Amino acid sequence: MICLQSAAQSKLGLGFKAGLNLSTQSTTGAGEGVNVKSISRINCGAYCNYFLFDKLAIQPELILSGKGSDWNDPAYDVKDLLTYIDIPLLIRYQPLKYVNIHAGPQVGFLISALQKDNISGEKTNIQSYYNGMDFSFVAGAEANLPFNLNLTMRYILGITSGSNDIEYVEPWMNRVFQVSLGYRIIGK
Repeated sequence: MICLQSAAQSKLGLGFKAGLNLSTQSTTGAGEGVNVKSISRINCGAYCNYFLFDKLAIQPELILSGKGSDWNDPAYDVKDLLTYIDIPLLIRYQPLKYVNIHAGPQVGFLISALQKDNISGEKTNIQSYYNGMDFSFVAGAEANLPFNLNLTMRYILGITSGSNDIEYVEPWMNRVFQVSLGYRIIGK
């Protein structure tokens, strides 16, 4: 019975993570010439993984994630500050004990959208400019460090428009480079 319990426990992993998002937005529409710069935001949340096989696991996560961009353009000198609850569902391949790669879809739920004027600092609610849901594709790698720590780097590519046609006529997709440091409570 003890062998069965320890084998089952080693299949399951659980942890928390927090880090930095380097976020921007892009379009293939008429707004391609708009000067959009990256902004730094935070991410934090929890993850769980379950090993289906020795080197292959599924890893759902629940992440509070800041996104957006700096619209440094003659028409706009503002930052769009977006906050999502992201739920990635990743396939995790661990070819080495200390390294894994992962990829999969992600759905994000917009919980806040503010536009900050870069000159006055005034913030305006622009939640109506954006869709309530955002679909992305995630790809990344993770290093398992000593003391149950892990370092994750990933790229999140928006595959549907985060914006709607109320203010931004073109479809604007979120693009995020994410780095986070995690702590494993259990598992590998």
